[in-house]
Amino acid sequence: MDVALLFREYVRLDRMRESGLTPDELYRWSLLKRKLNQHFSPGLPRAQADRRESVRIPVRMRVAFRSEGELAQSLMTNLSRRGVFVETEHPLEIGERLELRIQVEHPDRELIVPAEVVSHGIGPKLSMRRGMGLRIHELDPETDAKFADLYERLVK
Repeated sequence: MDVALLFREYVRLDRMRESGLTPDELYRWSLLKRKLNQHFSPGLPRAQADRRESVRIPVRMRVAFRSEGELAQSLMTNLSRRGVFVETEHPLEIGERLELRIQVEHPDRELIVPAEVVSHGIGPKLSMRRGMGLRIHELDPETDAKFADLYERLVK
């Protein structure tokens, strides 16, 4: 299975979803989403893979956010179309909004996105590490394009 090829096809169909997919395209999109979710999260129950809005890609990227008035440095361990999981021993309260600063390499830059804490301690392969799931909020067109590019370039 060429994962990069499958992911590119998934991304192509996912971009088209807003304007509408044919029944065949929608079926293909859902099969690709399930297969990729199970590939990137082995052992994920099929029902959970089907419920996910988009494919979560494992990553290891440095991030920063404000916590108790200080800038906390942490590690982002997965990324989806509109969310991330951040490892931290001190997760913020569910519902708290924050600015997440993602350190992107190639090209080297910092991507700043507004986010909200939506869950605690459910990251991939946590191995006893705590963390928080963040939902990315509305982005301006330029930041949205950069975030989409980051997501789409992860699988090569």
